[in-house]
Amino acid sequence: MESLAKTAVLLLFSLMMLLVLPGLEARRLEVEESAKAPPPYSPIIASCAPKLPKNCGDEVKESVLGLEGSVPTADCCRQLVRWGKTCHDAFAQLLVSREPASQKSSIFSNSKTIWEGCVDVKEFSPIISSCAAKLSKNCGDEVKQSVLGLQGSVPTDKCCCQLVRSGKTCHDAFAQLLVSREPASQKSSILENSKTIWEECVEVVAQPPVSS
Repeated sequence: MESLAKTAVLLLFSLMMLLVLPGLEARRLEVEESAKAPPPYSPIIASCAPKLPKNCGDEVKESVLGLEGSVPTADCCRQLVRWGKTCHDAFAQLLVSREPASQKSSIFSNSKTIWEGCVDVKEFSPIISSCAAKLSKNCGDEVKQSVLGLQGSVPTDKCCCQLVRSGKTCHDAFAQLLVSREPASQKSSILENSKTIWEECVEVVAQPPVSS
């Protein structure tokens, strides 16, 4: 009797395995095929990739991943905007698929910031190019450090004269360029510093020269 019971259990178990195993195998094959299937944005990446030079692609990648000090150059920004937002967004999706899930939100946030910043760079680049010749490198560095709020950084009187001669349009475009390259959290302080520096430099230039 006990032997018959064991035989019945074995037969039942075998029958269950015959029913379950095909389903498990089908599911395994489905998962494997899903893993092999390219993500939906792959065709976009394939068509976009040749349109962006490798060095610019590396700059954008490092910036989107949030690597410290990584910001696309103005030239790369112009290429990125010509590349198009569809390509840029697909590139961000590709990076998200390759990085830990915990980085998803920061990657998308960085991607959005970089795109918006590069649009600004492209818009202001022609102005910046024509303005750059009006400031010496030393004066440009002084203004940059002051606008970024680096401690103790104030343009000299000589630099203020160059800055005012270059014009407010140039100064404002320069501030917008800095905003596009710095974290979004610094935008308000950069624009406020820029306004203050311009007003102070105008006062410096308006003062009569000191007679000896």
